[in-house]
Amino acid sequence: MFLCCFGLWVLAGYGQQPEAFTLSDFQMRGPVKVCVVKAQYGEERFEFDREGRLRKSLTRYGPEDYDITYYRYRDSILYERRDEVYRSGDFDPRTSIAHIYERDSATGPVQTETILSYDRSIQEKVDYRYNDRGILQRMVRVTPEGVDDTRLTYDTYQGEETISYVRNGELQRSVRRSGSRMGSIPVRVVLTKEYSDGLPREAVEETLDMQGRRLKEVRFAYDTQKESFVPRETRKWTYNPESFPETETLVEHPAGGGRSEPIVRKYLYHMDGANPSNWVRQIVTPENQYVVRAITYYEEVPAGAVADSLRH
Repeated sequence: MFLCCFGLWVLAGYGQQPEAFTLSDFQMRGPVKVCVVKAQYGEERFEFDREGRLRKSLTRYGPEDYDITYYRYRDSILYERRDEVYRSGDFDPRTSIAHIYERDSATGPVQTETILSYDRSIQEKVDYRYNDRGILQRMVRVTPEGVDDTRLTYDTYQGEETISYVRNGELQRSVRRSGSRMGSIPVRVVLTKEYSDGLPREAVEETLDMQGRRLKEVRFAYDTQKESFVPRETRKWTYNPESFPETETLVEHPAGGGRSEPIVRKYLYHMDGANPSNWVRQIVTPENQYVVRAITYYEEVPAGAVADSLRH
């Protein structure tokens, strides 16, 4: 599927700054106003403002079962996200959540996130504490069950930066970023390791080009006997001249060693002819899965109308 995985935070579950989704997260460009997606898995609707930021999304599971998310901005910064849940046609206040972000007006980074369910049964508050250079140092999450204190440390060695997340004195995650090359292409490599009870559990290594496109992803599991991470699956992507995914190759690595035969998926696109053009149908072979998009664009505002609006 082409859609990005919605996780509000840049590092899911750990958080740094709330992420405002834009057209590029959905493989779209130009003055897109509304995109309605239809596929075997359901229907989704995305609405964007004139700056290309996502302001509303709707995921429909059936005629009376759907979720709506609103994104609200102030001075070009996301300050509120509301997730509203409707089941059997009725609004569910227990599972509908509001996220309110308060920022330091001088520097802009998130200082406080308040999380509330509409019936007030869920209440959380997260304080984000930065150093003088605006680098996140600590996250303190307060819930009715208690306080979680996560501290971040930053280490640089031979051009590689590693960020460690230690929650209540126990290592939870480490993220290592480095530069490399894939053939003649400069790339960025991000290795993320997850820990449980202080012990390594799983890892993923992503290789991205300078445009941020994923070229390769290797997922690892931790082998307690070997006391090391071992690969479980490898994915590679190629892209067409429009920068859309063209092929995806999956190789699984059995626990006993060796590797499976590669599974290759190919992506085909039908474009809408706009300028710039967007795809309105994506076909994935050999499964013959498809995604259809209906895209509505903002009308161009004449330059004179903009000038008149400024005078008035």
